[in-house]
Amino acid sequence: MRIPVTQQREIARLHFHQPQSARSISRITGICANSVGELRKRIQASGKNWQDIVDLDDDQWELALGTKNRSVAQRKVSPDWTWVHEQMQLEDATREQIWQEWREEHPDGIGQSQFNEGYRKWLGQQRVVMRQIYRPGDRMFTDFAGRKVVIQGCSGEPVREANLFVAVMGCSSRTYLELVWQQTTACWLAAQANAFEYFGGVPNWVVSDNLKAAVLRREKDRIVLNPQYLECLKHYGTAPMPTKQRSPRQNAKAEAGVKLAQRWVLFRLRDRVFFSLDEANAEIRRLNELLNDRKLTKSEDTRRSRFLALDAPALRPLPSTRYELSEWRHSVRVGDDYLIEHGKCYYSVPWQHRGDVVDLRITSTSLEIFRRNKRLATHTLLTEPGDISRYEEHMPVAHRRVQEGEPHALLNWAKAKDPVIEQLFTHHLIERHDLTNGLKAARKLRTWALEYGDERFLAACRYAQSCNITAIRSIESILKKKADLMAQQADASPHSGVREAHENNRGAAYFGGEA
Repeated sequence: MRIPVTQQREIARLHFHQPQSARSISRITGICANSVGELRKRIQASGKNWQDIVDLDDDQWELALGTKNRSVAQRKVSPDWTWVHEQMQLEDATREQIWQEWREEHPDGIGQSQFNEGYRKWLGQQRVVMRQIYRPGDRMFTDFAGRKVVIQGCSGEPVREANLFVAVMGCSSRTYLELVWQQTTACWLAAQANAFEYFGGVPNWVVSDNLKAAVLRREKDRIVLNPQYLECLKHYGTAPMPTKQRSPRQNAKAEAGVKLAQRWVLFRLRDRVFFSLDEANAEIRRLNELLNDRKLTKSEDTRRSRFLALDAPALRPLPSTRYELSEWRHSVRVGDDYLIEHGKCYYSVPWQHRGDVVDLRITSTSLEIFRRNKRLATHTLLTEPGDISRYEEHMPVAHRRVQEGEPHALLNWAKAKDPVIEQLFTHHLIERHDLTNGLKAARKLRTWALEYGDERFLAACRYAQSCNITAIRSIESILKKKADLMAQQADASPHSGVREAHENNRGAAYFGGEA
């Protein structure tokens, strides 16, 4: 029966509550009298009263009264739609060809038009789509647009294409757009950081596709994420949520944002000529704000107003510092001198970790050393080959003592004592060619200064200078035999300037040949 169930219900109500002729019911409902009469016969044949059928759903109603519409096509044989779908996956397969092959085996089966309609209905039943409702501040969806923006080179520079990065907040759909040169890790992470700063906060999750800047590879039981991407999101206090492969619906917000950006922004720029990335981004930012200020369909709200009311209060605060792109070196072994080498420069770790395997994180200004995700040291990045960054606290006690005897420290110590002492140290540490022995001499001199006292050591150095003595053994002899003190006593004696006459005083005449 072709009468819709809703009208069947009205005819049945009139049949039970206002008994009248089929023609009268026909005038009220607009259904022909013959159809009304046919339905009344089926109601009477079913033996049902109004209370039995009033609460039935449509399928139960048609079953109870026998009014289900069965056309000729529906009574014919239909194919197994699962088999049809499998055949459609084959290369160069068409619905017409598959129907013809099936019809050869089932001559009494449905025709081609019914075949096409039945397959479309079956496909629609397989694709069950769940509308997602996103909590405020929960997710940010990210993607790159398929279309690119051409940047004309200036002064002979080559023509380049820029990629459009799109970030969309899940709840409010507020959108951030930015042009970057490439889809590399550096460009991807910089765009992520800019998006966080644009929104003024950080969501709980960042949803992305499986581009290499986010996902290195997928294995059977795990997803291997880009460690730099993980580090960036960890810095901002959020986490990644990569979608399944070939599952665009899981990143539907970004896909919709990309489509909107291409239609509403890039289409407007189709005839514009840009000569730099900054110039193009300035126009992208202007159109981005216009997009966020447009009224939404079926609503007086805008993306901006919904963001301020919903997403913004729920976002996490930004960290105090912006993420700085870094490079990682893994499995670097620490030497026995508790130094690691990078870029022909050397950096220290605590001496207890000599021989360990560590990881290095290098930025434009610093180098960090980690072992099992624990930071051991942070150094300023050196640029001059051969330079060493070594912290005193990384050294064992014996080495710290050696560090204190380095030439620069020894010279500073001598300079603070007296110019005479400084001159002696300068001779051993700078003027002589064998620095190793010079260091040993300087260390001994400082040890004697501590042993004999500053005043006595200074007197010995002055005496050595007056005698033009620099040898370390001679200075040791002066201190032990108190030669400096004896010289001072001789200078203080009243007869120090008169030479006593005795037989050993031969005089100039003797050496001149005179008797």
